Amino acid sequence: MKTYMLKASSALRQRLRRRHVAWSAAVGVILALGYNAALPLIVTRTDARATMERLLDSWSGGESRISGEPEIRFWPEPLVTLPSATIMSTGPQPRPLAEIGHITASFSLLSALRGEPALKDVTLIDPVITIERRADGTTNWPTPSWLAAGPTPEVNDPLGSIAIENGRLKIKDSLSGDSAGIDLAGIAGTVKWPSYAERLSAQFSTVLAGQKVGWAFVCDDPLALFARRNAPLKTSITSAPLTFSFEGTGNLLLTPFASGHLQLSVPSLAALATWFARAEDTGLPPGGFSIDAKVVTGEDALKLDALQLTLGGATATGVLDIALPDGKEPQIGGTLAFDRIDLNGLPISMRTPLDRSGRLWQLLENFVRVWRTDIRLSAQEVLVGPLHLTELAAGVIINGNRASLDIGDSIYAGGSLSGRAVLSEKGLEHGGRLQLSLMNADFAAVLAGFGLKGPMPDGTGMLNLDIGTNRPFWDSGIGDVSGRLIYSLTNGNLVGFDVHAFTDLLRKGEFFSLSQANEATFDFQAADIEASFADGTARLDRADLVSPSGNISLAGVIPYRNGSLALAGTLEDAAPADGQPLHFFVGGSWPNAVISPLSILVGPK
Repeated sequence: MKTYMLKASSALRQRLRRRHVAWSAAVGVILALGYNAALPLIVTRTDARATMERLLDSWSGGESRISGEPEIRFWPEPLVTLPSATIMSTGPQPRPLAEIGHITASFSLLSALRGEPALKDVTLIDPVITIERRADGTTNWPTPSWLAAGPTPEVNDPLGSIAIENGRLKIKDSLSGDSAGIDLAGIAGTVKWPSYAERLSAQFSTVLAGQKVGWAFVCDDPLALFARRNAPLKTSITSAPLTFSFEGTGNLLLTPFASGHLQLSVPSLAALATWFARAEDTGLPPGGFSIDAKVVTGEDALKLDALQLTLGGATATGVLDIALPDGKEPQIGGTLAFDRIDLNGLPISMRTPLDRSGRLWQLLENFVRVWRTDIRLSAQEVLVGPLHLTELAAGVIINGNRASLDIGDSIYAGGSLSGRAVLSEKGLEHGGRLQLSLMNADFAAVLAGFGLKGPMPDGTGMLNLDIGTNRPFWDSGIGDVSGRLIYSLTNGNLVGFDVHAFTDLLRKGEFFSLSQANEATFDFQAADIEASFADGTARLDRADLVSPSGNISLAGVIPYRNGSLALAGTLEDAAPADGQPLHFFVGGSWPNAVISPLSILVGPK
């Protein structure tokens, strides 16, 4: 009996539980039906459109128009989707400021129940935004009410969070005369501004010429910034070819002001130029470039102070001033102190010309033609081919179509080297001139550094060189050079030249090789050499060597295109047998010269 009662009680509880579940389900269905039936009455399509138009008007300062019927979804979260929208400028001739494919936004049911529908987490899909700076410096976008209200606007529609998907930005600048402007497509990102008193942050990305580029911006006092007052801000650009960042103070005046810390880094100049010029080979070196400096901008100027610059393997510190005065040529001035400059690290491709129709060539020519530059350089060490300079002091000057590198002083081979390299005023492809003066140098070290072979006069002395070409430097050979050389030595020697053996061979009156008189050194008191160059030929105007062992003079031509010789020489022996100097002719090629005594050339056959 007891068992029977327990079973009956259990069955009763199960029936009651099933009825409770059924009633709960029924109540839930009724509530859900009522919820879905009531919500469209609380949040209507008209309300959604009006709220979004009010938001767009408040944010932009323009007049927005939303066409088509909005769609409202309540599950799994409240979401409204609005069809295409247009923001127009105000005034007698309204023009489109932005055209938006469609808009989505979430909303709060509690706000809707209170009769205050508020949209948030807005996403603009396929927007096209146009920003234009007119010739008078004003922009096409009107001043929104929240900005016109002053530093503490009483606006009930803060920006909140706006996301951009597949956006497009068109920028036109009539003030600078840039008719092409900028057109950026495929923009994605987010702007966050919870309230007008809080931080504004933005982060966007796009793809330019196959490279992903990101831009980030943060401002702790955005109202001051938009009101064209100074405000603290941070901004950065990141990409594989280039990264840039700035942190400091700035404003949005017609002539913007900024003061703070600037960093720029380019891992590879070749990769950056290829990206910028959209060319496979720009000829630039693969080395990197970076700038780290304190930057201050003025009305027409920009100053880079405490500058740390790296270029390839070279590093420098200094100051640069960039001036952009109205109606005048832009200017760059300053000082850069390098530790080491190794121009030998440039690849072979640097010797080939850039594409003259390309953007890099045009930028380079425009820079030389338009900019005025006066930069003082110093370097502890400079490597240029066989030249190894130390304690260099130089200057780069660009003035109109003239561009020059002036070496005020440097140390080379124990002497003082100064000089100047000047580009042709006709353009980069027309060559230029090089002038060098080397004083009190050890020319034994100079000749060894250049790898010159054969008997060459060396010692302590001076060299003046003035040469030029009217062909591009990258396409010039030694045969395209013209100019003049003056070479003077004191108390030097001619290694590998035995003047006594040379004299004996001349007196024999037979042809002989210069190598037959190379077992000694000819010491001289003075050597003076002058030569001119043109059309692949060096004309040796004079070469006089004065020595207690005798005096030697040479003159003639050296067609250096093929390395041949055609020189007439005189040897005045210190103790001549007949009191007459010995005359001879030098032919063949250097250093395997063939000597012909004059007696053979003019004697009877």
